[in-house]
Amino acid sequence: MNILIVEDDYDLHDTIKDFLELQGFKCDSAFDGQSAVEKIYEKDFDVVILDVKLPEMNGFEVAKRVREFSKVPIIFLTSLDGEKDVEEGFLSGGDDYIRKPFSLKELKLRIDAIIKRVYGDSERVKIRDFEFDLKNMTLYKDGKEVHLKPKHAKLLKFFIKNKNQVVSKDEIFNAIYDYDEEVNENSLRVFIKDLRNILGKDSIETLKDRGYRFVG
Repeated sequence: MNILIVEDDYDLHDTIKDFLELQGFKCDSAFDGQSAVEKIYEKDFDVVILDVKLPEMNGFEVAKRVREFSKVPIIFLTSLDGEKDVEEGFLSGGDDYIRKPFSLKELKLRIDAIIKRVYGDSERVKIRDFEFDLKNMTLYKDGKEVHLKPKHAKLLKFFIKNKNQVVSKDEIFNAIYDYDEEVNENSLRVFIKDLRNILGKDSIETLKDRGYRFVG
């Protein structure tokens, strides 16, 4: 699981990062609001831990910007404790809200709860006659690995995260292409065709002028 930590307090950032990496998470970092938006646009994260008081752009504004192109779960960290602040956090697109000071154990429990809600109880998700390992990006059938190219695996993980939701081509491009790669719409059609050939032709619906929906 990939986590982005957005925190401008370097000591707190390092404490969170060291702890989560010991728990087996992969962590990336941003130290201001603008950099956070850019990183989330460029990379596919499973959870974002987002401080509210940030340079360049506060966390609430970051969340609003992110929600224009991504559904990634966001956990706010803040010293603000007013009811209106909490309300603004959720209205801006946050999924959870932790008040400082907090324990690292509490943070881990909140992350686990979000992962369980989004991905289920296991890192392996069942898809028809298959299982997909979300951590290792590997597809299995009858216990044997089904070869997937990296872009196919990224696309399948993105579809699983957004199962039964309509996703646009731009949302898919943001999830499977790195910022320095050239987006290729023809290649996307090939990737989707390949996944349909593996999982079943009715596993991914095409919605004209809207995008796609993964139904599993």
